[in-house]
Amino acid sequence: MKTIIIVAITACLFGSASPVLALDTSAPPNIHNYGVRHPDGSASYIHEYNTPGSLESTHDLDCIGADQVKNKYTPADLYKAVAKCVTTGRYEDGAFLFQLAGVYGRFDARRVEDKTAHQAITALIMATFMGLDQDKKITLSKNIKAITGNPEDLATMCKEVERIGPPDYFPRYMIQHGMTAIRRSLGGTPNDNGGDGLVKNFDAKTAWQQSLASYLHCPGR
Repeated sequence: MKTIIIVAITACLFGSASPVLALDTSAPPNIHNYGVRHPDGSASYIHEYNTPGSLESTHDLDCIGADQVKNKYTPADLYKAVAKCVTTGRYEDGAFLFQLAGVYGRFDARRVEDKTAHQAITALIMATFMGLDQDKKITLSKNIKAITGNPEDLATMCKEVERIGPPDYFPRYMIQHGMTAIRRSLGGTPNDNGGDGLVKNFDAKTAWQQSLASYLHCPGR
């Protein structure tokens, strides 16, 4: 028997407009078929194929403070921790983890070759925060803006992020989210020249500084 689950999805983390999403659970576990009814009455159909490792979290974190963070934690790990911080009212810790996850995601997008895989960060945010109370998400947003809008607080956050350092993990969660991984999983031609999914001759030092500057807008960069 075909089963349809109706849920609401938000356009972004702190958005309000929500199309209605119908999920067809009769499809195989790695294939998601969605029928989307938009607020204006129009409809669209989405066929999602999940490859092994896509958006995977490798560390089950509780809400942790900056002093407990390790650079082996991926955005998939960190966003889940953010959700736990929001649920327990630890908004300052949640704000820090959210910003760190964003910096790490920006860094990973610079080193992952398949541009279609870069949507992993948006997908992680939507998946993680979809079920959270809207008022709590707004409070988290206010905390983030308060920190990033205060030069001294921003400088402190940047210093702490630099202390933790750039990512020390293989970004499988992102690589497996792209079309190259999907083609390979389906037996097609991946068009990646048999590589590991990373940009050749990647300059990690420069990419890290660019990520700090473009995402956090750290002073002096």
